[in-house]
Amino acid sequence: MSLWGRKTSTRPSSKVATSPPNGLNLVSNPAEANIDIIAVHGLNPLSKPSHALSTWTADGKLWLRDFLPERTPNARIFLYGYNSTVAFGTSTAGVREQAEALLDQIAKRREHCKDRPIIFIAHSLGGIVVKRALVHAKSDKSYDDIFRSTFGLVFFSTPHRGGNHAGAGDSIARLVRALAGNPENTYMKALKGESIFSEILADDFRQLLEQFRVLSFYETRPLGSFGIVVDKGSATLGLPGTREKQIPMDTDHRQICKFSSDEDPRYQQVADSIVELMNDAVTAHETAMNTLLSEQSGNTSRTKGSKNSTSQAGKENRSNAVGNGNKISQFGRSNSSEVHGEDNVTVQIEIGELEALQFAKMYLSNQVHSGTVTW
Repeated sequence: MSLWGRKTSTRPSSKVATSPPNGLNLVSNPAEANIDIIAVHGLNPLSKPSHALSTWTADGKLWLRDFLPERTPNARIFLYGYNSTVAFGTSTAGVREQAEALLDQIAKRREHCKDRPIIFIAHSLGGIVVKRALVHAKSDKSYDDIFRSTFGLVFFSTPHRGGNHAGAGDSIARLVRALAGNPENTYMKALKGESIFSEILADDFRQLLEQFRVLSFYETRPLGSFGIVVDKGSATLGLPGTREKQIPMDTDHRQICKFSSDEDPRYQQVADSIVELMNDAVTAHETAMNTLLSEQSGNTSRTKGSKNSTSQAGKENRSNAVGNGNKISQFGRSNSSEVHGEDNVTVQIEIGELEALQFAKMYLSNQVHSGTVTW
């Protein structure tokens, strides 16, 4: 059963601010939040201060604030504003600085909810900032909880690579011309530099992305005389299996993430996909929270219900599980377990206490990632 059902009634909204500050701006803050959504805008070559809002706004309706909370009542939603002219006009250094600033602000907002799942939503070049942030979070232990809590990535026309046999730099230069007209030559030179995209195309970066669930929305209508700005080949990652869902949108690059009504079929398509992703994120997180690791000796664990996982390291531990599909893992000596139900699994490995603790931690880390427990 879905955690969030479909609602199609339009909710009145307040007037959209014209000059929000850069950084994380909270647009929906429910009392009992169980997931964080963070939306990152793309290129703003004209340096409009309202771009963090206008990217997601049509006819005064900011769908992340005015529509989506009706479908996701327990989601805390942020918009991230930043100077994208600086970020993408100074090659890789600018992108890295904005990505690290994003991580810093997220960490401050999650001091008391570090294990809450995260979904990033990004338009156009905002996806590059998000991906760079995740690469940094993976390598920096101070942001490890952000990396591990990230469950899904939602990209709207993000140019991951060159399309139609063009290099990535050429594709981005085309995007800038379409959005900004005739930008300064120095700006174009920086954007065409392949250095911005080299790490995005690296194998290790691609492998990092495969740890997340991805929604890739791509445009199918031309933007005036510029045609398709970011084609399917550039806007999709080609991840294997169910890791990526590729969704065509009957719109152009500017309008792909703007919706003036929750009755708009395009919005409903987007909302349905995001809600499904969020349901899976929350379910995975709740499952992970049922995974226990006891690091001492002489512990007693009792669980009731289904699909719980208990891991104990040490000696003379006892575990009792009542329900179906539970899993008990014990590492050490003189441990005992008792299970009642169907499809339950017990794993007992007799080794020394220190080795047991190290093995249990390694075992559990392989079982749980980004709130997902594998059986």
